[in-house]
This record gives sequence, C-alpha cells and structure tokens, in this order.
Amino acid sequence: MSRFSKILTVIFVVLPLVVFLFVATTRKLHSKSEVVSGLAEFFGDNTKLAYERTKIDTYDPDLGWQFGEVFGTYNEPTIIGSSAVLVDINTGKILYEKNPTEKRKIASLTKIMTAVVALEHEKLDTKMSVSATSANIGENVMGLTEGEIYTMEDLLYGLILNSGNDAAYTIAENVAGSSDKFVEWMNFKAKELALKNTYFADPSGLDDDTYSTVEDLARLTRYALKNPEFREIVKTFEYEIFSDETHKYIYMQNQTNLLTTYPGVFGVKTGYTEEAGLCLVTFASNNNHDVVGVVLNSYDRKGDMILMLDHGFGTLGVVTDHPALVF
Repeated sequence: MSRFSKILTVIFVVLPLVVFLFVATTRKLHSKSEVVSGLAEFFGDNTKLAYERTKIDTYDPDLGWQFGEVFGTYNEPTIIGSSAVLVDINTGKILYEKNPTEKRKIASLTKIMTAVVALEHEKLDTKMSVSATSANIGENVMGLTEGEIYTMEDLLYGLILNSGNDAAYTIAENVAGSSDKFVEWMNFKAKELALKNTYFADPSGLDDDTYSTVEDLARLTRYALKNPEFREIVKTFEYEIFSDETHKYIYMQNQTNLLTTYPGVFGVKTGYTEEAGLCLVTFASNNNHDVVGVVLNSYDRKGDMILMLDHGFGTLGVVTDHPALVF
C-alpha cells in the first residue's frame, strides 16, 4: 500500500471509526451488541464494508483443498436421498456420491452458515436482546420471548441443538443490525469460501429460496469445523440455560441424528421443510479418518447416513461396531 493510500485509509476509515467508537462508549449502552449494531448502522448501505470491518475471527478458507479421487464408490449402497456425498476432509477422497453438484433446497442446514458468520463477528459472551419479530418467527424454536436477553453462546446452542429459528433471527439482528444485512454477510462468506452453487435467503432456512449442493455443504462444514467453538457446540447432546432476571430457564437436547448412537459421530446439523425433505450433515472421526457426510431430500436421512458411513469407513479399512444402533 502506498503512503498516499495509507493516508486516505486513515482519513476515510480509521478516523470515522474512532469517532464512532468514542461516541458509542460515552453513551450508556445496554450491551456490546448495541455497539455492533451501531457499527452496522454507521456503515449505512455499505454492507460489505460493515462485514469486513466488524470481523473479529476468521480461518484460512483453504481454497486449494479440492474434492479428489473417487474412492471405492463402484460398490456403494443405494440410498433414498436425492443427492449425497461422503468425503474424507483431510485427503479429499470421495467415499460416496450421488448427484453431488445438483442444486437443492437445504432447510435448516442454512444454520451452519449462520453460526459461522456469527462466530466470526461477535464474542460468545455478548448479550443479545430478543425482538418481537424473532420471538414470533415460528416453526422450530428455542423458546425465546420478546424482551429477553441471552448471550450469543446460549443462542448458538439453541440454533444448533433445537434448530431454533427464533435464535437464528435474534443472532442475525444483533450481529449485523438486521436480518437482511446478516443474510448479505452470509452470501459474502459463501463467496469467500468459493461456494459457487450456494445462495442464502434467510438466516434460519425457513425460506426455500435458499439452495446449495452437497459438495458446497461439505466444503462449508469442513471450514466451520476449524472453529473449536463450533465443534464444541455441534457435538453437545444437552444444554441448560439457567434462569435469571433477564430470561427464563431452557433445557435443550441435540436433534442431530446418530450423535449418541454411531461410533465417532460428532454431530453437525439436521434440516427439514416440506419442499427440502429431510436433510442431514454429519461429521464423524474414526482411526484418524475425518469424514463429512451430507444427504439432501430424503425420507430416511438417518438410514441413508448409516449406509454411507459404514461404506465409507469400510472402504478406508475401518470397522465401525454399532450392534446397539437404533433406527
């Protein structure tokens, strides 16, 4: 960067930010999320600049990683889902595939990206308030009430374990200033990760205009798993939020299929709408082989994933013993 460019950056970016933060910190803000929302408003219609300037944590997108050799798929089992993939996320070996580049609706698998963007723009202990819009969004919910205040960490557990649409909208509104801006941020992130066949229409997955492919979702999940906070949340089976003066008590249990029944599964996310069908993203690790499986538009996502995992690990020479597996 030239000296002149540096001077312009100071004048037009750094100084306005310093002024804004000085004003913000001299006011009595109810929570840090107000500063973030304020920053989003400060940048006005320049959503991309707001997205860039409010990042606090990112990981290498590893754009050089590619889906590699199709390995052992000649005898792969037949599944019900319309499209699927199972990939070793270290080597890129494809262990199962069915219509891997077909664009399909993805329902609440959308929330993987919601979590990624939230974690890269806000801290877990940030307090976030629940709006009437978020509280009344409907369908799968965490159980939020208008006016309550939760930490983003609590909301992320509600987002993943309960697949809470109310949690998704509360996070979006508090992180980016509005759900619409947050969705733009989701699509910015999709572009950064080279998810060329993916588009997000809302932060929850209720809007069936959202679409992706199993390959893009596997790539997204591989990236998300780089974040240890994401890993911890998706592998958690149950979570409690204890009541205080700002919110009620909430108990949550992970809906992700196979988390407690298939050896080496560490969760990730389920999804369902009538148009998308039953969807599932699963991360599993056995004998130092880390795999991500994705199934879209099934009516037996659990059975499909078991067949894929058994086949994939078997191809790699790993025997998974699950005699007590419940279908």
